[in-house]
Amino acid sequence: MAATASLLANAAIAVLSVGAWLHMLLGLGGDATLSARGIGSFKYYTVLSNLFSGFVSGMCAAAFLTLGSVPLWLLTLKIAATATVMVTFLTVILLLGPTLGWKGMYSGGNFWMHGALPLFAALDCVFLLPVADLPVWATLWAMMPTALYAVFYLRMVWRGVTHEERRRIDFYGFLRWGEDKAYVVATVMTLITWLVALALYGASALALPR
Repeated sequence: MAATASLLANAAIAVLSVGAWLHMLLGLGGDATLSARGIGSFKYYTVLSNLFSGFVSGMCAAAFLTLGSVPLWLLTLKIAATATVMVTFLTVILLLGPTLGWKGMYSGGNFWMHGALPLFAALDCVFLLPVADLPVWATLWAMMPTALYAVFYLRMVWRGVTHEERRRIDFYGFLRWGEDKAYVVATVMTLITWLVALALYGASALALPR
């Protein structure tokens, strides 16, 4: 029963992740905040994390169909991908929504990428997939996608010659606490991703006791 439900959930996440991205890609999001048409959409952590989650979810669905279960290495990717989209979910609720406005955060494809899809992935991780079968150190891999994005993002921000240019490029507000703190903010976000993965791992262990 859980396997069938997870198969359907992962297939839905895979399809809806691509659909939400195409919604943004084609400019169908109306007044959605932090969105861009075309290749410019790839500069956003939200887009990359949701496409990563969708890709991993598609692999999980394929594993159920071909193997009957999800191997441990794929469960590691699943908890990492889910942690990244949950970081997006939490960042919108705690920071971006209050500062940039709630309407744009949940308009168009952002409704799925900022809200629904992260929740779907988290529910799948906690209640359906046996991610607690992993060793706890496997949650460390969740930091890798955020760390890689932080390197990309900071390189993009530092392309600005003047402070004003860098603040304009810094759409996530890493420089809000000062340019010398940008790397600290990036490190904190990376560690938060790991803590989210640990929370998913612990919740799964409680929900699906072995």
